[in-house]
Amino acid sequence: SGRCSARTRLAANSGMDLYWTLVFLHVIAFAYWLGGDFGVYVTGGYVARADLPLAERLRFLDALMKIDILPRTGIVLLPVLGLQIAAMRDAIFLPEWGKLAVWLGGAAWVAIVWGVFARRGTPLGERLQRIDVMLRYVVIAALVVIGTWSLIEVGPVKEKWLAAKFLTYTALLAIGLYLRSVIKAWRVGFIELQRGPSESAERLIALGIQRGRRGAWLFWAIIALTAYLGVAKPF
Repeated sequence: SGRCSARTRLAANSGMDLYWTLVFLHVIAFAYWLGGDFGVYVTGGYVARADLPLAERLRFLDALMKIDILPRTGIVLLPVLGLQIAAMRDAIFLPEWGKLAVWLGGAAWVAIVWGVFARRGTPLGERLQRIDVMLRYVVIAALVVIGTWSLIEVGPVKEKWLAAKFLTYTALLAIGLYLRSVIKAWRVGFIELQRGPSESAERLIALGIQRGRRGAWLFWAIIALTAYLGVAKPF
């Protein structure tokens, strides 16, 4: 019986080690997401400055796209890690095949995100971006249904604060899609500027930075709410 007890303790300790490793990675993904997003915000201000030479602004735009890969990666990794952590806490019903599906799906999604980054400006990059956007709409729809169902009835999510996090995360995904349209408008404006000075292109870029800043502040407010739900677990 002593050997059985030792094995049980070892298995329990291994489980706790894995749990806290996942929690650590979840926090790191959250930090890179938030920090990278602030870098995009600051760099975007220089992209929109009409008093800078076009070549300088294009360098800032290139830097913005490179910084943006961190939050784009973090926002995909967070639900993968979070669902595994929640399952280990018994906060959500997730069978073994479901856990495997989450990890495989997350790995495929990260690969698509990095494919978009590596092949940006190419036909393959455009196709991968359309797949990425489609995946985000699918995830938004699925999590809204699961989160709402779990809040108002007995859904698969057993803890209400976690169900609420499902909904705040979907709001962040939706705002992220909105901000992506802002960056796309910048690209259109700069393509026009490369042909020569254009007031309409400058207006497009300036309007984009205004929309982006409003979206960013709302984004950070919801991030703060999401973090509060995860730490305080108020209900």
